[in-house]
Amino acid sequence: YLPGEDKVLLEIAPTAMLGRAFFHAGRMLRETGQALERVGLRAQDNLIFREKISRHRAVMNLYEKRPEKSLDVFIAPSASVIGDVILNDGSSVWYGAVVRGDVNAVTVGGCTNIQDRAVVHAATTSPTGFKANCSVGSWCSIGQGAVLKACTVEDHCIIGAGSVLLEGSLVEAHAVLEPGSVLPAGARVPSGEVWGGNPIAFVRKLAKEEMSDIEKQATAVQATAKEHMDQFLPYGTAYQLRE
Repeated sequence: YLPGEDKVLLEIAPTAMLGRAFFHAGRMLRETGQALERVGLRAQDNLIFREKISRHRAVMNLYEKRPEKSLDVFIAPSASVIGDVILNDGSSVWYGAVVRGDVNAVTVGGCTNIQDRAVVHAATTSPTGFKANCSVGSWCSIGQGAVLKACTVEDHCIIGAGSVLLEGSLVEAHAVLEPGSVLPAGARVPSGEVWGGNPIAFVRKLAKEEMSDIEKQATAVQATAKEHMDQFLPYGTAYQLRE
């Protein structure tokens, strides 16, 4: 620690604790209100509160950790974006996908798509000694059912469906992982190459036309995401305004 750093930490910790105390106090008040409402409905012989209503939230804070996203980002209603997550311009998180920044940050670049049922999350620590957050670059396509854990995917990459990228792994720019590939912790896929299999192995070099097609694929998914986004009304923010 640097001189005086302990003092700074001591000043920050009480603030975070106070914020969490207010959070739990607010939650208790909300639960009390719900209980009183149910008592009143029972007194009126109205059991409407027993109807099953989905409480799923596509975008969810985790105490002081709040997702940040651009206005043109598409998040499917059944997706989950949680905690310290940054979604840049034109990115999309598809149905059933999870982007979880609860223990460390997750960053998703512009025009990148996280497809159906894919999971992108960070880790508390990395056994390889590399950073434990997760970063996905721009113009990337993360295939259905892929799992990215505390890894780095640079710009213009395709991660095949069902692939698994473990802690500290790196996929360099203009690289492709075939479906079902497993990239071990700390492993690297060089730029301009196709790798695949379990254990993963080099397959071939990418042609220049194939490299340019990576961005075209991401652009096509972005256009489809725009069509899906048009089916939903925007969330109102009038309640946030103050006179």
